[in-house]
Amino acid sequence: MPNIHSIRLSLSNAFLVIGERPVLVDAGSPGEERKIVAAIERAGVRLADISVILLTHAHRDHAGSALKLKEMTGAPVALCPAEFEMLRRGHMGQLTPVRPRHKLLEPFLNRPFPGFDADLPLHEGQRLDKFGLAARVLQTPGHSSGSVSVVLDTGDALAGDLVIGGFLGGLLERRRPRLPYFAEDLPLLHESIEKLTIAAPYKWHLGHGGPVSAETVRQALLAE
Repeated sequence: MPNIHSIRLSLSNAFLVIGERPVLVDAGSPGEERKIVAAIERAGVRLADISVILLTHAHRDHAGSALKLKEMTGAPVALCPAEFEMLRRGHMGQLTPVRPRHKLLEPFLNRPFPGFDADLPLHEGQRLDKFGLAARVLQTPGHSSGSVSVVLDTGDALAGDLVIGGFLGGLLERRRPRLPYFAEDLPLLHESIEKLTIAAPYKWHLGHGGPVSAETVRQALLAE
């Protein structure tokens, strides 16, 4: 069973997932590479042993330190091809708020970050065994067009920003599942949430707050 280390950062969570080989899922905001490196080293993992840096999506708070971490670890960066251009240009583009008041957050969140070319594509159903992780990729768009989740063979998932936990980045009620503040396609987001509750029926590790159970997500966001 993989060992999942949550790395709490200023705006988001990254995850060190240790199976046969260690995998880093998401890379925080710009300037957080040393926090992430310190967490990796505390877990007893050498930087050179990271097999891949897997990005659930290319938003600033998940990909902002990816270039630095790629340079420090030598690991390739993997991402859904739908977001290659976003990562390349280092900017998220216009965000679509789920509620009108969420628009107020955009100036604080939607800023440039170091852009670069991804090394590897992630596709629906792709196995991650070659990176030492018993898991597969599930496309879960809605928050962004190329959002993916990592579904472990245990039935748990790393869900990126498919849902968020609590308020203020998880500082309050971090185990209460909520919709993200922004979503490119809200109906598609709901479809992806339902899709992941079926594929990963147990624990979800989130990009903000969490973890939450799939059943709690179902009751909170899909019951109506």
